[in-house]
Amino acid sequence: MSNIAQAKIFFGSTKENKEVQQDRKSPFDGTVVSSAPVCDVDDTLKALNIAKAASKGAARSPLSQRILWLEDVAQRLTEEKEAFALILAKEVAKPIAFSRVEVERCVETIKITAMELANLSGETLPTDIMPSGKKTLAYFKREPVGVVACITPFNFPLNLVAHKIAPALGAGNAVVLKPTPEAPMTAYMFAKLFVESEYAIKDALSVVYGDAEVGSTLVQSDIPRVISFTGSVPVGNIITKQAGIKKVSLELGGNAATYIDKSADLALAATRCAFGAFYNSGQVCISLQRIYVNEEVYEVFAQLIAEETNKLKVGSPYEEDTFMGPLIDE
Repeated sequence: MSNIAQAKIFFGSTKENKEVQQDRKSPFDGTVVSSAPVCDVDDTLKALNIAKAASKGAARSPLSQRILWLEDVAQRLTEEKEAFALILAKEVAKPIAFSRVEVERCVETIKITAMELANLSGETLPTDIMPSGKKTLAYFKREPVGVVACITPFNFPLNLVAHKIAPALGAGNAVVLKPTPEAPMTAYMFAKLFVESEYAIKDALSVVYGDAEVGSTLVQSDIPRVISFTGSVPVGNIITKQAGIKKVSLELGGNAATYIDKSADLALAATRCAFGAFYNSGQVCISLQRIYVNEEVYEVFAQLIAEETNKLKVGSPYEEDTFMGPLIDE
């Protein structure tokens, strides 16, 4: 086990391990590539209570500090780009070229979030539209909600974590993250950048690992005021039923379609459709799943897309020219 990357729990800014571990095997060759502690209800509640206690300090933190925090994480992620790309290739068998793209997108996500934080503002509204509002006005400003629970999927296990925790932390909230069980080390390495930054807000980010038990505990607790989930429609339905009176943000699966008209550049359309259908082995919520083709060009287009699909290399995620690796599981 000494050569296997081991993720740890973040109870706020404190790292902890547990005796009970779950190994992560590569979808490509079945080798154990990482392990993570198996969290339970007590661990999850502990993380939630730490986040609740930290949320007041997070809300009071200067915006300038939070912007510097995100900028620092983006810089450190850039410096460790290859290490993150490699762990993505190991844990979810994403081809190394696309793993690098995901890291780059993650850097962009954090940088853009930092830029947008400068636009956090309220608004002043006139109230003298009615006689009773003479010489008065109203205003509002945006405040952190408190604690945000984030649950992320396997298909973009780095960038989709950034999509959730960077805006939440940047806005002055505390976060409890439950990453996908398929990529625990990816999430741990990323969270470590936040926790160990010189600009970090103490205990603002916690990370717990597990399956439905951990997720249900997060969703049903009264501590989080927002649940942010990306994943399947069935799980999204469960979350909406369990969440109670909370704000719930769901990004769920799709059934994307495209139409190929007889006036289209068929060669270009075939190339783009093959990419859109099979990128990340089709494991993308907006992957192309239905193609409608004008009957006058159907036969020609069918031949072209078959040819383009046959050009896509299937193989090892560690080879630079691999387009498609294995599915996440059998």
